[in-house]
Amino acid sequence: REGANRASRPPFPARLASPRANMEVGAAAAAATAGGVGMGLFSYNRGNYMFDQKNHWARFSAGLNMAISQMGQYKADIEQMTELTVGRQDCYHGIAAMGLTILTAIYCPGRLGLHTSPPPGWLMGLAFVNIGGCYLFLGLTLWLAMHASMRADTASTHMLTRFVRLPIPSQGMMDKARKFLSSFEEQPLKEVFRVPFMSHSQAGPGKQGGFNEDMAVDVDAKNRSRHGYDVPAWYKKE
Repeated sequence: REGANRASRPPFPARLASPRANMEVGAAAAAATAGGVGMGLFSYNRGNYMFDQKNHWARFSAGLNMAISQMGQYKADIEQMTELTVGRQDCYHGIAAMGLTILTAIYCPGRLGLHTSPPPGWLMGLAFVNIGGCYLFLGLTLWLAMHASMRADTASTHMLTRFVRLPIPSQGMMDKARKFLSSFEEQPLKEVFRVPFMSHSQAGPGKQGGFNEDMAVDVDAKNRSRHGYDVPAWYKKE
């Protein structure tokens, strides 16, 4: 009897071939496929977010380093131009001092031709009047040279301490440039599960767009970049 009952039962695959069993198997396969696709999209977009944030911080650091280098160039330019003015005025100052020394040696004896007979009085009068005028102009040269040198130093110090300063970022700027990986959880679901090679957003009422539209590049390079509405959500928030 037992052998007869076994012979009367349908085989095991035939029992599974019922409509309800097929629906259960199909639902399980669909759920597994959807879960795998969802995990794949989540991992893909999470990896993109991590890569974007690394590039974001690298871009911030690179821009800051270039700005610091630019300020260093400005400082060097100011120092070189100041040194040019100060060095030239120092030359004028030395030449004027030498001229005053020579004129003093000529003027102090009170007469011309120490080892020969003196020239006529009217000639010595003209000579000493001219020497006195030279004193005045050389004294003015000394004063203007010192004034120009000190004014150049003062202007250089004023610009270096008031205008040309290192662009040190504030704490808020650094916090804005830095992103936590947990910030990925704040992204919209359409960004978390975005299908590769699909645009981030489309133009529409109430949507932000027009990003990177002012780039002065050729059309081919612009087509290779993210612009308009096709930018990540974290970029729009900035």
